[in-house]
Amino acid sequence: MRVSLSWIRRLLPHAPAISDQDLSDRLSVHTCEIEAVHRTGPNLDGVVVGKVLTCDKHPGADRLRCTTVDAGGPSPLKIVCGAPNVAVGQTVAVATVGTTLTMPGKDGKPATITIKEAKLRGELSQGMICAEDELGLGASHDGVMILADALVAGTPLAVALGVGDAVLEVSNTAITHRADLWGHLGWAREVAAVLETAAPAEPDLAWNDAPAGWSARRADPGCWTYCGAVVEGVSNGESPRWMRDLLEAAGVRPLGLLIDVTNFVMLELGEPMHAFDLRAFRGREVLVRAARPGEKLATLDNREHELGPDDVVIADGEHALAVAGVIGGAASAVAADTTAILLEAASFVPERIRRSRLRHGFSTDSAARFEKTIQPELCPAAINRAVALLAELCPGCRVTARFHDGLLAGEARSVAFDLGQADALTGFRDGPAAARARLSRLGFHVAGSDEACTVAVPWWRRKDVSAAADLVEEAGRLAGWSRLAPEVPRLPAATPRANPLRSSEHRLRDALSAQGLDEVCTYVFASPAWCDALAVPEERRLRLEHPPQPEWTYLRPSLLPGLLRAVAENRKHMPALACYEIGKCYGPGLGSACDEVLVATGVVAAADDAAPFFAARDAALAGLAGLGHQASFRPAEPGVDGVLGRTVELLVAGKPVGLASEIPRRLREMAGCPERVGWFRLDLERLLAVAGEPAPVRLVMPSRFQSVANDFTWECDEALPFASIAGAVRQAGSTLLTDLVLVGIYRGAPYAAGRKAVTITATLQSQDKTLDEADIAGARERILAAVVRTGAVLRG
Repeated sequence: MRVSLSWIRRLLPHAPAISDQDLSDRLSVHTCEIEAVHRTGPNLDGVVVGKVLTCDKHPGADRLRCTTVDAGGPSPLKIVCGAPNVAVGQTVAVATVGTTLTMPGKDGKPATITIKEAKLRGELSQGMICAEDELGLGASHDGVMILADALVAGTPLAVALGVGDAVLEVSNTAITHRADLWGHLGWAREVAAVLETAAPAEPDLAWNDAPAGWSARRADPGCWTYCGAVVEGVSNGESPRWMRDLLEAAGVRPLGLLIDVTNFVMLELGEPMHAFDLRAFRGREVLVRAARPGEKLATLDNREHELGPDDVVIADGEHALAVAGVIGGAASAVAADTTAILLEAASFVPERIRRSRLRHGFSTDSAARFEKTIQPELCPAAINRAVALLAELCPGCRVTARFHDGLLAGEARSVAFDLGQADALTGFRDGPAAARARLSRLGFHVAGSDEACTVAVPWWRRKDVSAAADLVEEAGRLAGWSRLAPEVPRLPAATPRANPLRSSEHRLRDALSAQGLDEVCTYVFASPAWCDALAVPEERRLRLEHPPQPEWTYLRPSLLPGLLRAVAENRKHMPALACYEIGKCYGPGLGSACDEVLVATGVVAAADDAAPFFAARDAALAGLAGLGHQASFRPAEPGVDGVLGRTVELLVAGKPVGLASEIPRRLREMAGCPERVGWFRLDLERLLAVAGEPAPVRLVMPSRFQSVANDFTWECDEALPFASIAGAVRQAGSTLLTDLVLVGIYRGAPYAAGRKAVTITATLQSQDKTLDEADIAGARERILAAVVRTGAVLRG
């Protein structure tokens, strides 16, 4: 949202002088963050009104004058000026030291200069008396710009001349909860409270029906209040300059007086309005109803929309004329020759407006405000303000009918409050009287004693203030949270015990990332197709009441679908991919509760990799080792998400804590993966229950002695798993074995059917010495003897 400070000053004529940036900073502290301050019109920062006190001839230059100028500072400025028309008693524009001006250069192109204190021909000059073209206010360079004598020295020139505007840029998300700040009147109230000045005049809420045959009827609960006024004798000419400037500063393009008045009221009060050309109405009843199935309406954005019963429309006796609270219809729009209009101000159910806007792809200022909840008091206030503007700008126009349906005022709200809580819950020590004063400045009426008072909530804050905690926040923000000094806790605080599950999660993340796997984060939703593919029983599926997308109807029972989609998308651009996710899987719990299980799942895929299962299994084992566990594995029967012969259970202390396998072809094809994918799953909660808290990993310094690699090829029966051979090698190698790598598994000639050759590399290294021939031979003999006991035979 854009907030015009010129508009604020119109609403607060007696506010104390303050620079635009200072006001922005104070609002950021007390109200919400101001993202930027923009200027419209020429940049006159640093240019002020000055009074020429003396004017003497320069002792060293015939064409220069030495002047002293009152620029509102503690002492007059000495300024050397070359303009022929400068004289004592003039009111002029003075660019003070540090001001940056853009003016025509000698070559006719714009040139930027910064005013500095300097000596000109030996005389001190502390500023510059400006001509029109030097300020961007005209083309004249014949002499200095002469201003009205009534202007006060030191007044910023932009303020004195009413030239340009300063506009505050506020993020809409910062004021979503504050419907009153979607109009300049709400900001004027905030500025008055922050600067401790008189609040702006309140809008006229008076209303008396004078229907003259007109009526409004709310036939749909989506409308709370409807106010209308028929105004005749209007003309749709150009708006006055001051109104166009304010609208443009707020980011709204002027479109003619009748539309500009409704936009002006919306931007000032926060109440969207609409003006219908009276010639479009059939009959004298305004009907607020649900759209008929298939009803069509051509809107002001030059599109035709097919409406439905969920849409609220404004209609006459025959046709829909506007989508309520969102956008008007083209057929009832005011035109250049419009002379009579129906002014509308209403209050709608926010949810209905939002659904219509999203369904039809609208994005309007009107809908944005209605979605924040419009209080019914704004409806008569907006009509009264618009009528007053039309009376001023269209002399001779007259209101021929006023009518309404619904409440004109909401239910009054008051909150019981102990003013002492404002200090007790915030850390201030200002006392109850300060809290009372701050709430009063914000429009709250405080009655009763400090310990048990009643605070009447103003109607424009009815949405966001409903409890004592809200009042504490209001008093605290006006006091200024930046005033709170950091303070050491007065009670000793013990370090909380670490959460073992969270610690396991962090350590596993570090271990897997150290293996070269990338962490990803996928959606927590699953489709019925994936639940069917993973054979999740219907009773174990957790259905969403409001799915974010039509196909995402369940919370995920497994992390695999999201990871497989990540593989499919990323393998288009990468030759290999290894990634993991640590997250929750969901299922129904007791009663209406949700059962959540924290798991880590990883996937590995690479071009031309015929056995990614091994890389996935080894990554899981490395992850468990990073948690300080001695893990092993054993063959297991594959489930629907595994492949026969390439599925193992991961064991810690002899208990299963996870699984490693290869993705079946049907699941790969379902996700669009181009080749084989290995995967693993670790159940962190089961791991914690089986093995307890992860033990610290003991630091082992790298050995400074040489390592020795030994290659072995074993012939064995097809049924003998590699895990048996690896286990025997590790046990026999003991502390000298530092690494064991599976080089490959071969099947075929010269080996008989049902036989295979397993090639491994065992690396030996000591922490204490360089291994000699006897050490190496002894280790080899122990390894040979251990593996032979498994039934394998050494080859070569």
